[in-house]
Amino acid sequence: MKLFLNITIIFFLFSCQSETRPIEIQGKTMGTYYKVKTFGTASPDELKKDIDKFFQLFNKIFSTYISDSELSKINNSKFDKVKLSDSMKKVLELSLTLSQKSEGYFDVTVGPLVNAWGFGPGGKQKIPTAAEIEKLLATIGYQKLKINDEWLERPHGMYIDLSALAKGFGVDELIKFLDFKGYSQVLVEIGGEVRVRGLKPDGKTWTVGIEGPSDKLGTKIAKVVKLDNMAMATSGSYRNYLKYGDNVFNHTIDPHTGRPVTHKTISVSVIHDYCADADAWATALMSMGVEKGLKVANRESLKVYFQVKENDSIKIITSDRFKDYVK
Repeated sequence: MKLFLNITIIFFLFSCQSETRPIEIQGKTMGTYYKVKTFGTASPDELKKDIDKFFQLFNKIFSTYISDSELSKINNSKFDKVKLSDSMKKVLELSLTLSQKSEGYFDVTVGPLVNAWGFGPGGKQKIPTAAEIEKLLATIGYQKLKINDEWLERPHGMYIDLSALAKGFGVDELIKFLDFKGYSQVLVEIGGEVRVRGLKPDGKTWTVGIEGPSDKLGTKIAKVVKLDNMAMATSGSYRNYLKYGDNVFNHTIDPHTGRPVTHKTISVSVIHDYCADADAWATALMSMGVEKGLKVANRESLKVYFQVKENDSIKIITSDRFKDYVK
């Protein structure tokens, strides 16, 4: 009888330890926050260590803030031709594809102009002159990037900044990493860019909110959407801007003009299968503005939610595919 009781107690303790439970992890990466929600039996602390290690390796490739990252080495290389890792090649090929589809409104070479206007790691607080803008415009252009096999060719000194899709790609890669570790029910978010995999244990679809402008960030939700194995990214002008005297400048730079956009579109949210694509498209459509952006979104069959400022109110405009998605 005593042996039976001991075995029963051991089995009970093992069952409790093996029971699937919610796991929520938060941390810092890429100058912002990350969140992971999943379900399993692992220790949250141990899983967080694995995730933080993943981001260390990720940033070692794509960060412009780390002097010896692969991207920094590319930007600082004295040679016009540099060898790429598989991950870097994948991201640059995606970037060039999206640049072509977006008619150049997404361009990973626009970094010098971003810095010139005071945004980015090398930005200074001043308005660049027309001559300075024209000079920088001559140095940028995704068309100048060529990928042949595992090599990148570009003009010497060209600066590449992948921040407009790095968070989204990081979300995608972390989803793959967690899937490899056996987590099939996951929500991953990096600084507002989010992707989900699988359903929650109760069989329900994950829901996420699209933020609207408010005095305190995160306090106003403009729209709640269901994500079924999908991703969503948002680009908004009401979060990131600079003020020079009485003038306020949007952080989104139009690669065609070299200047901050001046249209009334204040936020663009894109739902896509992959977060990297959603991230890049949100940037491109924010640069275009709703008039042109809506035409491109419908042409490319994108699910897009525009928030446009009209006087003191916010007007919502959506693409055809977004309307179908939320029905």
